[in-house]
Order: sequence, then C-alpha cells, then structure tokens
Amino acid sequence: MAKFILDKVTLSDGNNYDADEGDITNVIVEASLPTIEPNQVTIENGQLVNESYTVNIEMRTKSTNLSGSKTNAILASGHVSTDGTLPIKSYIRFVGASNSFNISTGAIYLNGYEDYSNGRIETVLTGTLEVISATDGLTS
Repeated sequence: MAKFILDKVTLSDGNNYDADEGDITNVIVEASLPTIEPNQVTIENGQLVNESYTVNIEMRTKSTNLSGSKTNAILASGHVSTDGTLPIKSYIRFVGASNSFNISTGAIYLNGYEDYSNGRIETVLTGTLEVISATDGLTS
C-alpha cells in the first residue's frame, strides 16, 4: 500500500467535490491527519463489539486564506464556525500528492480559531463526526 503524503485539504458542500469551497494549503502534516476510534459495548460473556465510530479532525495550517477558485479567509468561510453558530456541513478531502491517495470524510461541522502557540499564526480547524459504519466516516 502506498504511503499517504498530504498535498492539500479541500472543503466542499457535497461528497462529489464539484462545488468546492476552496483548498487549504500549507497544512502542518504532523498535526493534521484524521483519526477514527471505535466506540465499543460489552455484550454477553464480556465480549466487545464496535457499536459506532468517532472520527476526529484537527488540522493546522500556516495559511489564513483559502486557495483555488475561492480565496476568502478560512475562518470567514461559511463552512467554519468561530463563534458557536452552526456552519454549513463540510465534506473534507485530504488530497494526497502524486503516487499517493486521498482520504475523504463524511459531512462534518467544523470549528476554527487562530493559534499563536507555535510562534506563528496558525489556523486550526476541528470537528467530530459520529457514524455507525467506519466507511461513513473515512474513505480512501
């Protein structure tokens, strides 16, 4: 299997990515890959089964603006909440470099803020998605 090498992150209104909100570049890879965790329940004889899955997204970028067809501020995008209001649900695609692959998420609400803890301005986007089937949360 090919190793995943992140090129950019694309935000979209739909899972076919024909109405992209824009691309996020300069993503800090060490802190930006999605994770999926099983939520387990105990059934008879102490056996565990996966009841559902939680997909956690946290990505950091040195960019403050989207690139691609739309170049508005990431935090001003209708896809990101900075004040507790409900944004548009986003489909996120972690686009791999050539000879790699893409990772896509289900529809998720994103929250965002600016962070200065690493000695520079970083835009941080976070979100959590609860799904029954793991493939509804992340696909490649």
